[in-house]
Amino acid sequence: MLIKMRYSLLFFAVCSQAYALDHASHPVQQASGSRQIKCPSRDFYEFIKVFSESKEVQIKFTKYPLKHQWMDTDAEPEPKPVMRILQRDQVSFPVIHNEAKRKKKNLILQIDWIKSNRAKLTMVKDDTDYLINYFFVLNSCWNLVRIENRSL
Repeated sequence: MLIKMRYSLLFFAVCSQAYALDHASHPVQQASGSRQIKCPSRDFYEFIKVFSESKEVQIKFTKYPLKHQWMDTDAEPEPKPVMRILQRDQVSFPVIHNEAKRKKKNLILQIDWIKSNRAKLTMVKDDTDYLINYFFVLNSCWNLVRIENRSL
């Protein structure tokens, strides 16, 4: 069980490389004269396309402190969820692989629901216990507010 937890942590560590954004198909507007990234879209479907492809967008549109939950597989008598509150310097980005990497690793990213100003994504890998939920809230733009790693 400890190996599976380490695998989950390794997943986030390996994901720390940035991938270039295809600006032709997913433009991220920059404020004139500055490097500040503007909201890609208030439409969640469009937002998540850009968010999942860009480390910089993920950093900008993650709310800190970020709630991060994972399964403590060493807990007795059975695994239990553990919540940790992470500051910006404690989060390894990207938190969601880009599409090319997801395909290579056979990961499926699906939108579970969008309700008013909230949305939930799930990343799974078929025939495994790999399961990560991502929760977003819409204010002036969508922001990642919680990650629940339910992998065992």
